[in-house]
Amino acid sequence: KLIQVTLAETEKLSHEYEGELKRLDKILKQLGIDSSLLSTTSASYLQVLADSCSLLEEDNIGRGLEVALSRALLQQADKAPSIASAKAKIEAVKIENLKLYSQLERLEEAVKLAKKEGDEDLELT
Repeated sequence: KLIQVTLAETEKLSHEYEGELKRLDKILKQLGIDSSLLSTTSASYLQVLADSCSLLEEDNIGRGLEVALSRALLQQADKAPSIASAKAKIEAVKIENLKLYSQLERLEEAVKLAKKEGDEDLELT
């Protein structure tokens, strides 16, 4: 049973890999590139393009990818003020925590001093 499940999973992954290869070949053909002539550097570049298309859910390289990338950049720019605000709030909380820890440290020192003085008073009586 385990062997059957493993074989089925392997076959499924193999089909997914073949599908991805076909998709990448389609992208290369759109670019007019023969995949057999690729060096590792250009292959890496094309992998970045393919990953970008996948991430942006865009099947076409060119204008479609540019539009999808522009949309993503616009969304990032729209979110920048709220991200900056959140970071500022986090920094404010950190500063407040430092103040509280400082106060707590002073209180601990005061308690230790009071305990020491109380112990000394008990020894004198």
